[in-house]
Amino acid sequence: MVQAQTKRKIKQMGHGTKILEAAESVFAEKGFYPTTVEEIAQKADLGKGTIYLHFENKKDLFLSVIERKLDILLKNIERGIKDGVSSAEKIRLATEIHLKFLEKNRDFFKIIHIFSDQFKTGIEEELFKKVAVKNSRYLEILQALIEQAIKDREIKPLDSKKLAVALVGIVHSLTVYWISQNEKDSLSEDHSLAWEIFWQGAKAS
Repeated sequence: MVQAQTKRKIKQMGHGTKILEAAESVFAEKGFYPTTVEEIAQKADLGKGTIYLHFENKKDLFLSVIERKLDILLKNIERGIKDGVSSAEKIRLATEIHLKFLEKNRDFFKIIHIFSDQFKTGIEEELFKKVAVKNSRYLEILQALIEQAIKDREIKPLDSKKLAVALVGIVHSLTVYWISQNEKDSLSEDHSLAWEIFWQGAKAS
């Protein structure tokens, strides 16, 4: 009996990942409001009832998709920047990791950025705030690195938060352009360009 319950739990965990991957694909294609739970269930090749065994509603599923990928991105960055010798090098590594992640997870980028206007103008203010809070963690990491780089006199004594926002903006713009060009070439190769633009403007003389 115990063994059967364990097998069932393992199967349910597998279903959860399958649902999240299907939801990410459908949300990226259609946006939040037009997407239905039925479409996600169909994409996942599961029954609609199985979706509700794992997620309370469509909002819960949408937020879970974003949280899952943001957690992976943040872990990748926190692990990757440890290889940096200086604060400036850690910032460069964070940018490189970010672009590589977006190239590999293009549907995630579409959900976060392309469809974000749906929440700014819609009624789901609470959901948008939750997403914004989760997304702000990356800015906090960059800001802390920039502040240290300023202390180390690697970067000019400018507003660290605005510099972090500017760097994320560069990454965002390059990714939007990449998608508009039907994802030609490699987005991750643009990390040198992103860093050069930021570094030439921010580095201490």
